[in-house]
Amino acid sequence: MKLVVKIGGRVLEEARLQRRLVRQVVRLAQAGHKVVVVHGGGATLTDTLAKLGLKSRFVSGLRYTDTRTRDAALMVLAGLVNKRLVAEFSRQGHDAVGLCGGDAALARVKKLELGPNVNSNGRKVGLGWVGRTSRVNTAFLSKLLKDGMVPVIASLGLGPKGEYYNVNADEMAEALAVALEADSLIFVSDTEGVKDASRRRIPLIKVHEIESLVRRKIVTDGMVPKLRSCARTLKRNVAEIAILGAGKRDALWNAVMGKKNIGTRIIRSP
Repeated sequence: MKLVVKIGGRVLEEARLQRRLVRQVVRLAQAGHKVVVVHGGGATLTDTLAKLGLKSRFVSGLRYTDTRTRDAALMVLAGLVNKRLVAEFSRQGHDAVGLCGGDAALARVKKLELGPNVNSNGRKVGLGWVGRTSRVNTAFLSKLLKDGMVPVIASLGLGPKGEYYNVNADEMAEALAVALEADSLIFVSDTEGVKDASRRRIPLIKVHEIESLVRRKIVTDGMVPKLRSCARTLKRNVAEIAILGAGKRDALWNAVMGKKNIGTRIIRSP
């Protein structure tokens, strides 16, 4: 199977969880699966910005990225966070290569425009150096996968003039999954799945059910745009999506191996 695994949350902060997840990715790769790992690193970036005396600001849930923030993101995401992950793969005896969208023009992006957003002073609000993936170098990725490598990709892309842009890690993972026609896109974070209004996990969601879940307020807040984004992705050559919690032992391995009662699976409508 061809898998895109997006990791976030405490996995990128806690060595124990990171070690556990990398171990599962290595097992999957050694079992013959082609695995691409995508990561952000928002908490580490926020902490680093604070140490540099820079304030984090968010617009519509996305980090406002001026030039200094963009440069810090390049340092933290493509540097510290990415290389820690690659080192963990090495410790566990499997070859991984750390990348961002600038390597071999892996992810070309366009500047993300929010449209007519204004602040309280009536001024138009932008996002700065924030982009959305528009083109993926699938030939490069496919060669790495054929050679048995695990690409570990930081969520930064390359603009039309060779400038770097910050990219939402979920969106980059989705773009890579679509470009690779992945069998599964798997989100691994602190959230063990989609929860209903009573905080009970929903094990299976079909695409045609999503708007009903939103309308009836069974799913709310940040999970609404995530599910809608999943619906768009599933319409574009990705077979299925899973949302898993990193705290569950062997959650990734068990989900790929088809064991039930793991996280939330999101599938196309029949």
